[in-house]
Formats: sequence, structure tokens, C-alpha cells
Amino acid sequence: MNMNCIICGLIVIVLCIFSTDACKGCVNLDEHNFEKIIPRFEAVLVKFDVAYPYGDKHDVFNNLATDIVDNRNFILGQVAVKDYGEKDNEELAEKYGVNTKDDLPALRLFVQGEDEPFSFPKNIPWTDENLKKFVRDHTNIYVGLPGCLEVFDKLAIKFSSSQEKNKILKEAEVELGKLNNEREINVAKTYVIFMKKVIENGNAFVTQEVKRLGKIISEGKVNEKKRTELSHRLNILKSFSLDSSKSEL
Repeated sequence: MNMNCIICGLIVIVLCIFSTDACKGCVNLDEHNFEKIIPRFEAVLVKFDVAYPYGDKHDVFNNLATDIVDNRNFILGQVAVKDYGEKDNEELAEKYGVNTKDDLPALRLFVQGEDEPFSFPKNIPWTDENLKKFVRDHTNIYVGLPGCLEVFDKLAIKFSSSQEKNKILKEAEVELGKLNNEREINVAKTYVIFMKKVIENGNAFVTQEVKRLGKIISEGKVNEKKRTELSHRLNILKSFSLDSSKSEL
């Protein structure tokens, strides 16, 4: 058995031991295992929270853990900070700027090669989109929004910053031709349509369409199925306006 297999096996064992039903796919971290687990992954998003977390923020974090469960380079961890008894993990939390109960929950993104973790801003709402954007902004890890496809997200970013948009459009059409899954084909066609619209109408199309779809969704005059469809189209459009410096996602 080679060393890589042994290491992978140990990681699986560790994750099984410390995983939690409260956040499926998350890893429970504490003062004893924190430094053992964090360096094993390209990035780890850690939530410092009360011992028994609940509420909207925890639900968003839980949903993100489910979305990225197949990503081997990125994982979510949570630290239960107790302000009673032996005050477990209090020193660990303070080390990363989580000093009082009022600071909870708090997010820290640990990225290989960085000396300090990135802090999720307190004034930014905890949404699936914002958490994924936070990860994208500080890593090259792909965490797509609902309704998006990784290959086409990357092409959309490349398309937006390119002076040869017709060339990127052809690349997208080639990738579309490789697909055989009906759902993915329909999603990919949306990217291609948006590229053609931008070529015809300029970059203003993206801004105008984002505004139009956002208004329809916010007014609530469509059924849930249509709302989901429009939300996915809106997510695809956002790929066309991402920072080109993160073109590798």
C-alpha cells in the first residue's frame, strides 16, 4: 500500500469520526485536531459557533456543505465554542478574532499558502451566493451557484474579459456539442444564448438582464418552478460579470 493511499485512508477515518449529523459533510474541529486537519485541504471554511448551532445562518452553512460534498480540495468545518464549564475551544476562537459570544457565528476561510485566514465580513448577509462568492474571491476552487456548469462558468468569465468574443463563443459551442445530458445541454444553451446577446448588444445586456430578472423574481408574480428557472438564469448571468482575475475559479 503506497503512502498516498494511507494518507487518504486516514483522512476518511478522521472525517468519519468527527463528522456531525447537525451539518452533514462538515467536520467537527477543536483545539486538539484543528492543526491536524486544516493543512490537509486546499481550503477549509470554518464556522465558529455555539455548541448546538441553529438558525438561518447555520442552515445556509449546512446547505453549502451539501453542495460541495464531492470536492476533495475544499471542506467545511465547525468549532463549538462553549462559554460555560471548561469553555471548550474558547482560546482557539480568540486566536482567530472571535472574542465574545456576540461574535458568533463567525466564518474564517483557511487557504493553503496564506499565513492568516480570511474573515467573512460581518455586514454581508449569510446566503448561499455570498458564501460561495467569498470562497471564489480568495481561492481557485470552483463552487458554482445553483443552475451553473463549471466549464461554462469559466468560459463566461473568459468571454467577458476577451477581445475575441466570437472565438470564445465557438469554444462554448464545441463544449455544448460534447454534452449528452439533457439538463446540462439546456443549461449550456443558455450560456451560448447570453454570449450571442452580448456580441449583438454589448456588455450592457448583462446588466439590463440581471436587473430585469431580479425585478421579476422580487415581485413574486411567478410560480415556484418559474422562479427557480429564472434564479438559475440569473446565476448564469453573474458568471459573466465575475472578476476576470479569478478566471480559474
